[in-house]
Amino acid sequence: MAGSLSFGGAYTAIPFIQVEAVLKGGWLPANIFLDCIAIGNILPAPLVIFATFVGFQGGLADGGLGNAFAGAVIITIGMLAPCFIFTIAGHDLLEKLVRNKFLSDFFDGLCGAVTGVIAIIAAQTLRSSVEGTENRENIGATRAVEILAKSAPSAVLYILALAVLDRSTSIYTPILLVVVGALAGQFLFV
Repeated sequence: MAGSLSFGGAYTAIPFIQVEAVLKGGWLPANIFLDCIAIGNILPAPLVIFATFVGFQGGLADGGLGNAFAGAVIITIGMLAPCFIFTIAGHDLLEKLVRNKFLSDFFDGLCGAVTGVIAIIAAQTLRSSVEGTENRENIGATRAVEILAKSAPSAVLYILALAVLDRSTSIYTPILLVVVGALAGQFLFV
C-alpha cells in the first residue's frame, strides 16, 4: 500500500512502514528501524532496500528463513509494482494531468505538503536519536542521567549532519557522514 501512496518519494512511505513494522507488527525494534533508514540512504534505491529488509525481518519473526525471504520478496513487489503500473499504464493520462492548469496548481500545493511530511520525519528521527528508543517507564535515576548525557551530543551531531547534507554537493558526503557518525558513536556513546 505504501508504494501506491508515496507521492513525493521514498521518505513519504517511511511512516507507513514504521506503523506496520514497529508499532503494529512489533517485529522490528525502533532502534533498528532508525539504523536501517540511515544505512539505506548510502545505497542506491534506499526505500526498496529498506522495505526489503523490513519484509525479511517480518517473515523471520513469523517463522523462519523461508518466510523471511518470502516476506522480502512480497514487500519489494508491493513497493515497486504500483510505481511500474502507474508509469506504464498511466503515462499518457499523467502527462495530460500535469499539463492541466488547475491540477498543476494542486500538484504544486501537494509538493509543499510532501515537504512538510519529510520535515516531520526528520524531526521524529531527531527526537528518537536524541531520546533513544527504549521504554522509559521503568528505568532508574542513574539510567535516566546516562540518557540525558547522551542526548546533547546526539542532537548536535544530527543537526550538523543535516546542515552538511544541505550545503554539500558531493556524492560522497552521505558515505562520509555515515563513517563520521559511526566513529562518533564509538567514542561518544559507548
